[in-house]
Amino acid sequence: MSDDAGSYWRRRSDMLYYRAIDHIIRVVGHDASSIVDVGTGNCPYLDWWPWIEDKVSVDIEAPYASANVEPIVGNILEWEPGRTFDVCTCFQVLEHIPEPRPFTQRLFDLGKTVVISVPYLWPEGRTNNHIHDPVDRDKLKSWTGRSPNYSTIIAEPFGSVKHQRLIAAYHPDVKFRWKPSRIQRRILRDTGTIYFEE
Repeated sequence: MSDDAGSYWRRRSDMLYYRAIDHIIRVVGHDASSIVDVGTGNCPYLDWWPWIEDKVSVDIEAPYASANVEPIVGNILEWEPGRTFDVCTCFQVLEHIPEPRPFTQRLFDLGKTVVISVPYLWPEGRTNNHIHDPVDRDKLKSWTGRSPNYSTIIAEPFGSVKHQRLIAAYHPDVKFRWKPSRIQRRILRDTGTIYFEE
């Protein structure tokens, strides 16, 4: 892991946003056997889901690699895996992409279920390399061409509005709605954590 990638993860690893992503993947990908993450940036979250055997990290510079994760250096607009994954994730990437619509459409080619996160209403010009701020639900929908089956906004408890993130999950059946299992609902109730807004 490069120093830059390592420091990026160290600065962010305790964010509530990552806890929400972990929970969401445990619900939407509970029966997945394959997952591809696009734009991982050498962050280790793919190792959080041990029941998913086939894990691939694709990044233009620094894909995450481990004994359980295959790293691919490449651009997804050119990469041809020769298969469709059960889950495709893309976290905090679209705001950096000059033409996000074709990039986002490619995510739907790669995965049956797609989970995307973007900064939510971060002020324009405040963050280097964010070329689409502010991003809201309508802007994300203009990129995906569809409404998510599930979405939520996660706000870091000790940050400003800048620290909100929109997470959206898409299923091939536009009418499908995920529901946490009885065990998951009990865990959410017992921990006082509620991620499911809709």
